[in-house]
Amino acid sequence: MKRYRLTKFFLDTSRNIFNQPAGEHIDKAKEGLRSWLVAKYGTANFDEKFVRYMALQKPVFSVVSEHIQLLEDICGAYVQGNMYSALTGACCLGERIFNDIIFRIKDDFKTSEHYKKIYNKGSIIDWPLAIQILFDWKVIDSETKEKYKELYNLRTESVHYQQKQQDLEKLSLNAINVVNFIVERIFGVGPHRKDILLYFDVPGEVYIRKSAERNPIVKEYYIPSSSLVGPNFRMENAGKIGSFRIIDQKYEDKEITDQEFINLRKGIKK
Repeated sequence: MKRYRLTKFFLDTSRNIFNQPAGEHIDKAKEGLRSWLVAKYGTANFDEKFVRYMALQKPVFSVVSEHIQLLEDICGAYVQGNMYSALTGACCLGERIFNDIIFRIKDDFKTSEHYKKIYNKGSIIDWPLAIQILFDWKVIDSETKEKYKELYNLRTESVHYQQKQQDLEKLSLNAINVVNFIVERIFGVGPHRKDILLYFDVPGEVYIRKSAERNPIVKEYYIPSSSLVGPNFRMENAGKIGSFRIIDQKYEDKEITDQEFINLRKGIKK
């Protein structure tokens, strides 16, 4: 009867707001966000920092895991103008992400030809192997696979000495936005993840499809960011900003389809 509703997530709409046309409420929102960015990054050369901030193609909506905090740190280095730190940080994060995923879901793939290669390892430094594993285990699609290869090439160019002039700002922005793309594709919450999500089928709410609950990525990343609820639940403020509690009831011990759940939930909300 119940479904997992996404209740813990990372949401960043700031760049979308800055790109909105002028209007009284939008202008006030832009002013407040700009003041927050000045406080965060400092007044010195702020116009340059703002241009770099807007150049970052960060995921708007994604589940919460350690990659969010690490990505924020890397993006901050880029905005501040610390290009090599941002570049190498982005490449390291790409490696950290594939290691985290592979070792968290490997037991779901014990029959895979790759399992014997990695089951007793502490980490993987072989990028082509790791990328192929993610692809074969259907964690990434072919487009994301190519993006991961691109990041691998950027890592090689940045970590290993090159006897040539390098545009670190261009390289770092490229690396960060490749990581942003990878994070969006794997951990994102949006129409592209309708294979596992009921994305706003109930207005303002996101649920995990029943058929996706055994998906290794869903089990490891999406369900921990969710609460198991029935169609009659409600959320109440728990007294602290951003905190809440869920009030629910007992339900019949029976399975219903996703569409039946959606219809029941819509009826309750009305």
